[in-house]
Amino acid sequence: MEVHAPSPPTSAEDFLIAFETLAQAVRRARGAVAQDTPGRLTLSQYSLLLPLSDSDTARVSDLAAGAGIAPSTASRILDALERRAIVRRARSEEDRRGVTVTLTDAGRAALGQQHEWMRGRQLEFFEGLPEDEQVLVSDLLVRLAELIDELSCGPAD
Repeated sequence: MEVHAPSPPTSAEDFLIAFETLAQAVRRARGAVAQDTPGRLTLSQYSLLLPLSDSDTARVSDLAAGAGIAPSTASRILDALERRAIVRRARSEEDRRGVTVTLTDAGRAALGQQHEWMRGRQLEFFEGLPEDEQVLVSDLLVRLAELIDELSCGPAD
């Protein structure tokens, strides 16, 4: 476990550079291509499928809304996942205009494995933080997420 010495106070310019580094990492993560490892999901695929971990099926439009992406983007992601036999799509029985998504057995296993790995890695990161940073990090991450949401909408008129 790495121990980090406390860093000196940073300037506003240091914050702007660090924030842009975070924003770039988020953009890279959203556009990452899955490695050729069977069962591996990208962060975008994982985020889209996560609601299916507690449900048998979901509408494409609901999955897209939950992941914060356009339905057309969700459809492209699902195309790739369907080719890999991770999901199955079918016309909704309640509304023939809608499409529902179901995880295959392989998809449920991949999602479970990805979820376990991600949670483990997140907890490992958290536990590696000094105690004073552990106290602050949850609130800071939520506030950064709110800032990213605000920035993604552009300036208010």
